[in-house]
Amino acid sequence: MDKTAPPAFEQKEVSSGTASPPVGGFRHVVAVTASDSFAVQVQTGRLSWALDEPESLGGRGVAPDPVTAFLGALCGCLLISLQITARARQVSIAGASASARTNEKGFVKTVEVALTVHSTAPAEKVRVVVERAEKGCYIKGLLKDSIEYRLNLTIVPV
Repeated sequence: MDKTAPPAFEQKEVSSGTASPPVGGFRHVVAVTASDSFAVQVQTGRLSWALDEPESLGGRGVAPDPVTAFLGALCGCLLISLQITARARQVSIAGASASARTNEKGFVKTVEVALTVHSTAPAEKVRVVVERAEKGCYIKGLLKDSIEYRLNLTIVPV
């Protein structure tokens, strides 16, 4: 099988055949896998993405593993929350980037996020926005208390 493309998945009809859009305040996804593969195809509405395990763990390595996808969701959520908070507090953010890492094997024990914020605002105002953005990040809110979380903030004046 071609390693660069996710494996084909047999489409099984679930209700209307796809994950329906949010109804009644709920988000809904459907995930399917083939019997001989760790690769998973996830779908919500018209959007879809794949998950897999690296070859070293028995997967085909054609997509991020679930923990890596979670770290991506954490970074994305934090950056979106940062923009929403900055806009609400009228603090100019010229740009921002985030990277996250965790232990490679076993259950997640630590999550370390490096956040870089480019802004013309005073550093103290940016720090307040970042603190509020962390509280507003729903994905960060999913972390258990037993997981050590660290945020390393770098503020770059523009």
